[in-house]
Amino acid sequence: MRTTEKIWNRRFILLFITNLLVLAAFYASIPIIPVYCQEIGITGSKVGIVLTAMSVSTVLFRPVAGYLLDNFNRYHVYLLFLTLFCLSFPAFIAFPVFALLIVVRLYMGVVYSVCGSATMTLAGDVLPVSKITEGISRFAFTVSIGMVVGPFVGLQVQNNMNSKASFLTIFGITVAALICVSCCRIKYPKTQQKPFSLKESIYGPALPFMFNMMFLMIPYGAVIAYCSILAQEKDVMGHLPYFYVCLVAELSTQKAIDAGKHRLLVYTSLVVLILTMVSFLFLTTGIHLLASGFFFGLGYGILQPLFQSFVTGTTPGPKRGAANSTYMLSYDIGIGIGSLLMGFMQESVGLTTGFALTAIAYVAGGIIYITYSDGYYSKLKAICQDSKTSL
Repeated sequence: MRTTEKIWNRRFILLFITNLLVLAAFYASIPIIPVYCQEIGITGSKVGIVLTAMSVSTVLFRPVAGYLLDNFNRYHVYLLFLTLFCLSFPAFIAFPVFALLIVVRLYMGVVYSVCGSATMTLAGDVLPVSKITEGISRFAFTVSIGMVVGPFVGLQVQNNMNSKASFLTIFGITVAALICVSCCRIKYPKTQQKPFSLKESIYGPALPFMFNMMFLMIPYGAVIAYCSILAQEKDVMGHLPYFYVCLVAELSTQKAIDAGKHRLLVYTSLVVLILTMVSFLFLTTGIHLLASGFFFGLGYGILQPLFQSFVTGTTPGPKRGAANSTYMLSYDIGIGIGSLLMGFMQESVGLTTGFALTAIAYVAGGIIYITYSDGYYSKLKAICQDSKTSL
């Protein structure tokens, strides 16, 4: 299947665009849903429950997603579940009732659990073996770009038209992604299907990275889910779409990654993110909101590709589906906890104080990285290098 030594080969480019569109659709829905819920009479902690429902089903189905990707044709599995993912957005319009929206979010979580793991796995499969870590680091930028493009487009449509038009726009984005990936036509040899085993579907070596990143994603879930409501409270709604533009504060960290300067990158990003979250206590202007978006994006623009490269770069090809599914639990659980916590904090201490308090999760994540994840990655990397040498 690997017929080229280039990172930016045709299939990689198509998968890059596909993942960008899928993530844009997913992240577009997060700030739109709270506003939509308020429009139809769902408020407070109920909004948090609607948002968190997806995380629950995604977490429960991730092991199945890993099993499907490692035991069936990955490309065909992705095509099927991406088609199902497209249908979730018109469903928001069709079922504007609290209980039914929870069902829609549960369904969305099941299908997204496969979609979110599949593209990263497919990208690793079409990359040259010698450039997998470098290629996946670049592929992971789709997360940062997607979380900007999606909310910006969705909120612009919501502000200028309505929430229903936003969901239809997101539906169009997912259809474009489906068309794009259909052009990849990735061929896989027949795989020997094994019986489903929960133990086999959870990739043990990826668990420490998953647990570490889970804490780092809690503030992310809080901000992405409730920033639209905060902007309404502070009367800076006109700046909100550009907040998401500011999130694309990317730095080229590949040279630092190749040089092994992981600690410096992690420490720098955590300091930036902690200061950013604390600054929400003093947010009163649109300019402050935009600056917060810039530094928030800067921190995650470093962390997300870095941790993804930790997982993919130390996992053998046949296990990559389970590894990515295991690691992506960090996003599901972290975003879910952040969304749910902010639903309760909005009613108790307010959003600005709630945002600041989530910085505690960064401290916890930093402690886990210093005491365990850093050394664990070094051991895994050494094992991988020894195995390549022996070959």
